[in-house]
Amino acid sequence: MPWYQACNFFDSIRPVYLITKIFLLHFSTLDFKQQTIHRTLLDQLCFSVAVVVDIYLIYRSITVNTPYLYLTDSVLLNVGTYLTLVFLSFMTSSISSWNCYRAVEILGIYTNIDECDQILRSLGSFIDYRKQLVFSTLYLFGWLCVPVIVTMNAVLARLKSAWTSVTSGGPDLLTAAAILRTSICFSMFVCYSTLTLLLLNARLGCVQKAMVMYLKEARISQPTVDCDVIRRIAQAHDQLCNAIQLFNGCYSIHIMHTVTMSVFFTIFVVFGLIHAYATDAGETMMQVAKTNIVYDEFYILMFVLMVVFTSLVGRNCSRVKMMINKVVCYRSYDKEVFRELRCFSQQLENHAPKINCGMLDFDWTLFYSAAGTFTTYLVILLQFDVGNLGIRHQNQT
Repeated sequence: MPWYQACNFFDSIRPVYLITKIFLLHFSTLDFKQQTIHRTLLDQLCFSVAVVVDIYLIYRSITVNTPYLYLTDSVLLNVGTYLTLVFLSFMTSSISSWNCYRAVEILGIYTNIDECDQILRSLGSFIDYRKQLVFSTLYLFGWLCVPVIVTMNAVLARLKSAWTSVTSGGPDLLTAAAILRTSICFSMFVCYSTLTLLLLNARLGCVQKAMVMYLKEARISQPTVDCDVIRRIAQAHDQLCNAIQLFNGCYSIHIMHTVTMSVFFTIFVVFGLIHAYATDAGETMMQVAKTNIVYDEFYILMFVLMVVFTSLVGRNCSRVKMMINKVVCYRSYDKEVFRELRCFSQQLENHAPKINCGMLDFDWTLFYSAAGTFTTYLVILLQFDVGNLGIRHQNQT
């Protein structure tokens, strides 16, 4: 089959599956016909190699980023930036092992979406898998450019005087490979997790359209047909709810970690800029600040995409629930149809998950929480920094 043809949901995500296997992020072989996974000897060998590489990358992240502790005259800035980058390396290094552990659940997400598609097609919905395949390919290509940019920025920054003045020389090949691997893990995780959210959101939209099409003009003279349609719509929605629950178990922990690290890294980037201008710092400080800004742009992009896409999924879940409740309250139906609608309403009440990690919900309110956290900790850092600058000025005089 040519790569641009897609007959079902699994065909439309084939490029993402292949790239994640090539870069050692998934270690299960997917049978596209049977829609099952199994692990071959090559998969197990790749997993062993990935574990060794990731353990080595953790060691390299601790040692390679050590110059961040001496790059500027602010201890708070140096330690904060260093710890944020190290913790982010820990998170990205654990993605491949976590995907291997959760391989069955990850397959379950896409199996539920595929089963939902089958129900939606039986209800008359049209799903353009070829268009979805092209979009997935372009979306994947866009995120593959991120590791290249980040690695080039990191290597070039380590060639400047700000870095070489505290190290014995420029970056070696292993350092560049470690930065590239970490960037690939981070960008690919953001790619396939946000793409999954987009697919879930699109299916929830199809469920809403099917509800509007069949329930708005319900036929009291044919209650059996209407009851069958309501059952299929409820089943399609239940498949999506199952996929959301599996998504929470597979991806939410790493989403929370990346969001948290992104917020804190942004705090230290802004703090570094304010410190550089407030102290009239030299070229070294400004080079570090400019390098960190490039990193922070991708972290902010990831944060915004995660919050927006998770919020859209949550909003569509709420819309389905609100739509059914309005239909039950304000429209007249046959008794059998009304009973099916009540059962669907109870299903939505008892099985309406949100994208969350168990500690917080990923929705629009996360923007306000992040803004509050950013402002609070930035003010605290500036207060400590002003105090340190005052003490240093007194000692100099």
